[in-house]
Amino acid sequence: MRGRWTAAVAGGLALLTAVTVSACSGAEGAAAEKAVEARDYVALGDSYAAGVGAGNYGDTECKQSKDGGYPQLWVKARAATPFGAVTDATCGGAVIDDVQFNQLTELDENTGWVTLTVGGNDAGWFSVLQQCMFGDGATCRTSVDKAATSFETTMPARLDTLYQAIRNRAPNAKVYVAGYPHLVADPGGTGVSCDSLTDAHRKALNAGADTLNELIKARVAAHQGFTFVDVREAFKGHEACTREPWIHSVRDDLSESYHPTADGYQAYLKELVAVTG
Repeated sequence: MRGRWTAAVAGGLALLTAVTVSACSGAEGAAAEKAVEARDYVALGDSYAAGVGAGNYGDTECKQSKDGGYPQLWVKARAATPFGAVTDATCGGAVIDDVQFNQLTELDENTGWVTLTVGGNDAGWFSVLQQCMFGDGATCRTSVDKAATSFETTMPARLDTLYQAIRNRAPNAKVYVAGYPHLVADPGGTGVSCDSLTDAHRKALNAGADTLNELIKARVAAHQGFTFVDVREAFKGHEACTREPWIHSVRDDLSESYHPTADGYQAYLKELVAVTG
């Protein structure tokens, strides 16, 4: 399910700016009108892009957060320089093929801004997490290594195909690809229990997350107009198993487990703003 939303404040400011422009005349008015011309923004991706974990969901199918995911937060942050149309095509559980074949229809030549987070579900990361939570350290490491081998051999070409498809549909867009945080704190010194995850589990999970992020980062670097948004450092000290976590641990709503909290999505926003200005 896709949603269209534009922050009310942004819309009001856009209207006010338009009225101001209409009062201008000659070259000054034309310049002002050109300055406020805004291109469209489309948000693509999986549950980390949809804002799962932030609450206040607009639907049960894709679980898009109405106001807490990083796309929605970015729209609010740009209220003074609003986008044109804003479309949320994200969907919890999405894999690369879902984005390519179900979400890219929202893109066109008027799209100026795209954000994307995808790849974790292709890596089978939730299944790996379950193996680590309910298996021993060796089982966890084996699951992580198997997933890493799988996405190292198959994912680069699939990401390249997706990124090229985005460029073909949105030739004028700047594309920002946000990665994934470490889900759990590195072993040692947090003083907080970590469900059933041992030090060995945590080391394996974070190593797998690094492999996934570096793979995505490398493919992004190969595509002009694409920028990788690395959030790992922003979450450092706030992973699950810390005193002030920005990642949920196990939740009654299992879909929110090991997803960012509202504060976690603010961390995503901070890193996005850092690269977009």
